[in-house]
Amino acid sequence: MDVLVIGGTRYFGRGAVQQLLEAGHAVTIFSRGSTRPPFWNDIEHIEGDRTDSEGMAARLKGRRFDGVIDNLCFNREEAEGVIGALRGNVGRYVAASTVSVYGEAGHALTRHTVRTALTDAERFAVDYRYLEPVRESDLDNANHPWEYRPNLDDYAEGKRHMERVMLESPDGWPWIVVRVPATLGPDDPSGRFAFWLSRILDGDPMLLPDGGAHAVQVGFSDDLSRFLIELLDGGGIQRSIYNYAQREASAFVNFLQVIADAAKKPLNAVAVPSETLLEHTDLPWQEWSYAPFTCCPILMSLAKTEAEVGLSFRTSLREWVQMTVDSYLSQPERLKAAKHADARPLEVEFAALWRTARAGLARQPESKR
Repeated sequence: MDVLVIGGTRYFGRGAVQQLLEAGHAVTIFSRGSTRPPFWNDIEHIEGDRTDSEGMAARLKGRRFDGVIDNLCFNREEAEGVIGALRGNVGRYVAASTVSVYGEAGHALTRHTVRTALTDAERFAVDYRYLEPVRESDLDNANHPWEYRPNLDDYAEGKRHMERVMLESPDGWPWIVVRVPATLGPDDPSGRFAFWLSRILDGDPMLLPDGGAHAVQVGFSDDLSRFLIELLDGGGIQRSIYNYAQREASAFVNFLQVIADAAKKPLNAVAVPSETLLEHTDLPWQEWSYAPFTCCPILMSLAKTEAEVGLSFRTSLREWVQMTVDSYLSQPERLKAAKHADARPLEVEFAALWRTARAGLARQPESKR
């Protein structure tokens, strides 16, 4: 295949380019060229700014591609721009969307807490609490409003706009949209994996709201790259939306235990009721970047994806977590991507207070509890 990757120099876009090259495909990257991975001499580069639709159309004029992977389509203008630039000259166009189109992180500006109560409209695009696992058909963005509402985050709003453009696009535009969860792996720039690994590695007590009993569902960057390529190569049905995630949807505490096992460290987790933490600590629970995955996870149904595309290639949880931990341990400076290091002393202090209080309660006669 002759494939265009829009972006392609970071994270799972970069992984997709590497996999395409290893499989013998010709790859062209459209980017500003500010980041140049080791494979740079093996690809063709078209320099341009994705936000400049006219410039993009001029640079891609007359080019035909068997497939396009677009991880950088964030709004209506960019979606309309890529159609204008490539319509009639692409076999398949695969765009990454996000689980955030359903609600919560990336949709709400802050987390729902006792101190920052949110309306249902701020929390949900579709109230998935009664639907989980959420199916693609539970959210139809065909009539999503074009305006950016000030009480919602621009990220999910823009992705919903992108989906609406695809749904309204001319019949000849061969799009597929993939709704992607939080995706982790060795090159994760978000700091979400590093947040928990850094706390496991320091060995001090780690606060775990409600004991981490809730289920979480994430993606692995290398497998997501593979899935995008599979869609390019004829998998799935054109003009469809698919949920993507890894196979396991484990309790969060079990996910952390897998990380601890991979790091060969004990899991020093202190289970505390979430309401206690929200009311009696000054930690930034309202921020999505703090203690990721501990609030409002969304579970997506993969039934449609399994039936129409297949996901048999996915790497096991223990395997990809081990790969990710090993990568961080070999480059420990990358643990600095973990946000909120300044909160660590407060976490340790409250964990000690909670353990002392629990121990004192356990020593009391049952009649006095």
